[in-house]
Amino acid sequence: MEYTALTTWNLTLLLVLVRLGGMFAVSPVFSHTTVPMKLRYFLAVAAAVAVTGRLGQPVAIAGGTGGLLVALGGELLIGVAIGWTAGLVFVGVELGAYHIASQMGLSLGEMFNPVSPSAPGVMRRFFSLLAIVVFLGIGGHRSVISAVLKTFSVVPLAGMTPSPGVFETMISLTAVSFVLALKVAAPVLITLLLAGIAMGMLQRSVPQFHILSMALPVRAILTLIVLAGALVTLAAVVETGTEIILDSIGQVLAPGQ
Repeated sequence: MEYTALTTWNLTLLLVLVRLGGMFAVSPVFSHTTVPMKLRYFLAVAAAVAVTGRLGQPVAIAGGTGGLLVALGGELLIGVAIGWTAGLVFVGVELGAYHIASQMGLSLGEMFNPVSPSAPGVMRRFFSLLAIVVFLGIGGHRSVISAVLKTFSVVPLAGMTPSPGVFETMISLTAVSFVLALKVAAPVLITLLLAGIAMGMLQRSVPQFHILSMALPVRAILTLIVLAGALVTLAAVVETGTEIILDSIGQVLAPGQ
């Protein structure tokens, strides 16, 4: 009897660990390359032990091995969905930074990087670090952990059922990510558009002066000036987008509150 109860609690701990591990594996900040893998394992195991200890009774899984595999897949999907949704903030920021780098001409460095062709460029790394600072500053990491812990009272272990409302919310949050990218890149894109029009008009007025040959350095200098002036605004935009996405996660998990 004791052996059966111990086995049941072990399966319950495994289900909790899979849900939390999915969140730690893909959520922003925790899944960053600078965070050691051992630290992620330790956080996931420590949180799983704490959550399992607060459960009133172990979970009974029907269906044998097949039922266990289905339950593990559902728990993993819940954790990954929460972490992925929170990471949409960083997707939007990096997408905006990519457009800025493309207009500056810095994206060529990413394409012809002989060491690591898939490594992000300077502009994307800068905006990614800015998003991490803002995310930590507003307590986004605590909100993500709180969201995944709240799922244990909203969605019981081995009791996941797909809901159309959840998928609609994730699609709308993807749109929020694209809007965030547009807001991040808008000041630079508008400035460079006006600069391109001005240089084109100047070239047509004075053909002897090859202003278009200086377009790349001019665009780079203008971009740096605009970014220096809009740095505070960019932080506020990232903060607003993060709060919208995190609040949406909370509303999905507890719609009646």
